[in-house]
Amino acid sequence: LADGVRTFDASDYTQFYLHAYNIFKNGDIIAIEKLMNLKGHNGYSPCRSCEIKGVRNITARGTIYYTPLTTPDLERQTRPSMDPRNLPLRTHEDFIGILEQLDSCVTKRQRQLLSKEHGIKGEPSLCRVNSIDFANGAPWEWMHLFLENIIPTLVDLWTGRFKNLDTGTEDYEIAPHIWEAIGAETADAVKDIPSAFVRALCNIASERSTFTAEAWGFWFMYLAPILLRNRFPRQKYYVHMCKLIGLMKTSIKLEISTEEIDELEEGFATWVEDFERFYYQHDEARLGTCTLPIHGCLHVAKDLRMCGPAWVHWTFYVE
Repeated sequence: LADGVRTFDASDYTQFYLHAYNIFKNGDIIAIEKLMNLKGHNGYSPCRSCEIKGVRNITARGTIYYTPLTTPDLERQTRPSMDPRNLPLRTHEDFIGILEQLDSCVTKRQRQLLSKEHGIKGEPSLCRVNSIDFANGAPWEWMHLFLENIIPTLVDLWTGRFKNLDTGTEDYEIAPHIWEAIGAETADAVKDIPSAFVRALCNIASERSTFTAEAWGFWFMYLAPILLRNRFPRQKYYVHMCKLIGLMKTSIKLEISTEEIDELEEGFATWVEDFERFYYQHDEARLGTCTLPIHGCLHVAKDLRMCGPAWVHWTFYVE
């Protein structure tokens, strides 16, 4: 298509060359990892946008790598803590250089070590499409990042269902009877809202499996601020939730300014730092809370800056 395909113009009965240039790869986290031929989530270098190194639970002999900013304060944990405002971002040239190094490896072992260090297994699909920037052409997709990963993770934490973790030194769990009331209120809340805004929502406490990405988005951004007010044991968790809602709403504006993107960049950095303080607590045993989607928040502003507003590259059309 980049070279041009001879096409008929019915308006003036002439032929012309139609050119098309693929500049984005869209999909969920797993799909992009396959398309980009990356080691992927839970790997030592899991992020497609930066070269942050993973941290595993050494004490429990864990094999899964997570992406906290702050490394657990233990002698055996040697990875330096990371500044969310100064992450080691990947570039297209970095990708090309690493691919050349992989091709020049003499032994299989040498290639495996290099691949693990950088999180790249080999050439991406569509590698011959010169219009694609390997570092910036696969933005973190809004629907999958927030609606199908981060929000369900938060709900799991609030309801005590996240990887058998307790609240540690914090107190963020919502009591079961309160969550049941929230579920009933969720079902009642949309009865008088026109279907043009949202489809019927079920009881989030007992029928959560029916929630689509659209349902998660409407519930979190428009109902949760009301339904969860004064429901947490401590107000700071509610404030933290509302900060994320504000960031999400800004990120899906039809038009977004450079100044707003700069504010989003700082806002997401602060939000992730607070998330780690509340839920991860810089505790090695709680590394599981530092999932790759939580880290992905830190790249949303950069993707908006490079690729345009979220609606340009989100994938609601596949839901």
